[in-house]
Amino acid sequence: MKKKYLAAAALLAALALTPTMNSFAASGWTSENGNWVYYDNDGNRHKGWIQTKDGYYYMDTASGVMLKGFKKIDGKWYYFSSDGLMQTGWIKDEGKWYYCLEDGVLVQENWLKVGENYFFMRGTGELAVGWRNMSGSWYYFKADGRCAFKWMKIGNDWFWMGTDGKMKTGWQQVEGIYYYFGQDGKMKTGWLSDGTNRYYMDPESGKMVHNWKQINNAWMFFDANGHMMTGWIHVNDHYYYLGTDGKMVSNTTLTLNGVSYTFDGNGAYTGNESVPATEVSLYKEPKQEAETASSDTKSGASNGKKGLPSDKTTGPGVKKNN
Repeated sequence: MKKKYLAAAALLAALALTPTMNSFAASGWTSENGNWVYYDNDGNRHKGWIQTKDGYYYMDTASGVMLKGFKKIDGKWYYFSSDGLMQTGWIKDEGKWYYCLEDGVLVQENWLKVGENYFFMRGTGELAVGWRNMSGSWYYFKADGRCAFKWMKIGNDWFWMGTDGKMKTGWQQVEGIYYYFGQDGKMKTGWLSDGTNRYYMDPESGKMVHNWKQINNAWMFFDANGHMMTGWIHVNDHYYYLGTDGKMVSNTTLTLNGVSYTFDGNGAYTGNESVPATEVSLYKEPKQEAETASSDTKSGASNGKKGLPSDKTTGPGVKKNN
């Protein structure tokens, strides 16, 4: 009887100890109901940030479940991959590009400099592409998000974005040569007028034309300011006469104010006496680099932007420099 009592007491003692021993689960990662959780040494689910040798994870502060995708933490957005790791650099999510700094914070409504290229990340953090108006100025971001600088061809039209990335309008002097851009930023070619003077912009390059130019089989002269000349002009020791339409008279005799003047096949006046004429000299066009509106599209780097984070990471579609 005594032996049976002792055996029963031992069994009860063992049963009493069993819950206490099982109340402490193993610490570390555990998959539960398809979600990952992390148990601390005290047996409780970890909540908040976890730093491991692989990087940072974030466990939901309510459930302790490992987070994936975008998550707003303390007022800042972060992105966690499908395996829960906090991401930095370029991120592609549902076909859209985003960028997280080295501390994991998503760049939003701000400029971003990556290598030598500038990007703009929208309020949602999404990479901006195409036209964007900011602080009253238009910028253009290429298909890979790079901000366009200097010459940019969009469709069949040329634009001058300057060295600050802002679309320019009106008269613009580029390396000493004048071009004209409409209010929509498109480079103009052909005839222009400011109400007083007429100008001719080269149909191919858009450059302001100077000196002699044959237009629709007629020779015309444009001075150093690009103004179309009319009347008598004196160029290289020769006199020429240009009608009110700017066309040079040639191979004919013309009566002006009762006086007859004869012009040879090159348009030069054949008489020996001087006539009242505007003295003009041939304009020497400044040398330019290969980068013009008729050359390949190029973009430059813009300096002076404040608050732009710098990183050597390449973005979507941007080739690494060797």
